[in-house]
Amino acid sequence: MNRFNLEGFEQAHELWLNEHLLARKGERKDRLKRGHAHGEILFLKEIWWPLFGSFEDLHPEYEILDWRGAPCYLDFAWLPGTHRFNIDVKGYGPHVQQTDRTRYNRELLREIYLQTLGYRNISIPYDSLQKDPALIRQMLKGLLGPYTMRNKHENDKRSFNETIIIHYLKSSSGRVSPTMMARDLGFNKKTAAKYLRLLAEKGIVRPIKNNVRVTRYEYIRDINEAF
Repeated sequence: MNRFNLEGFEQAHELWLNEHLLARKGERKDRLKRGHAHGEILFLKEIWWPLFGSFEDLHPEYEILDWRGAPCYLDFAWLPGTHRFNIDVKGYGPHVQQTDRTRYNRELLREIYLQTLGYRNISIPYDSLQKDPALIRQMLKGLLGPYTMRNKHENDKRSFNETIIIHYLKSSSGRVSPTMMARDLGFNKKTAAKYLRLLAEKGIVRPIKNNVRVTRYEYIRDINEAF
């Protein structure tokens, strides 16, 4: 697991969130804008990023159809390989004080239904997230660690190309574009762009925007110990 780097988190989070926004339309996009708020971002910053250093396989405000066929949204769905996890950040107010019997009953039924679909439900108490994030990190490390090891073989398929790219970035002066990297390493331009986005999500490189579009990437030298 990569060590925590706050600068890497901010860049990777922005890139990851924008990719999900661009891939969505209508209510799914609006829900992501509304639902991915303070509690969810705090969870990513204090828990997820320190543990994993990547947002790979993690989906925010993930839409499923419930047992009635109605759409509902999970705070996060983590889908490594064939495994499924539903991660919800739960505050005392919205989930206890401000709820009623009907909504409370529906929430419990949703959790049961998710288990029939193969999900493991993980509820993150917002109060503990604020006051004792280290405890939650310790628990999730024990809970999710075995699944990251099971998924390691699939990740290793990418490690060879990633290692080549990282060595290239270390030896490059300044910033590189997908076109430059494709030319120098013999990659297809789309493949080069894909790997650079993946490394940006992991906080290894920093995307550089030209107005509104990412055109170049810069290696973040102070986290190369992760590799």
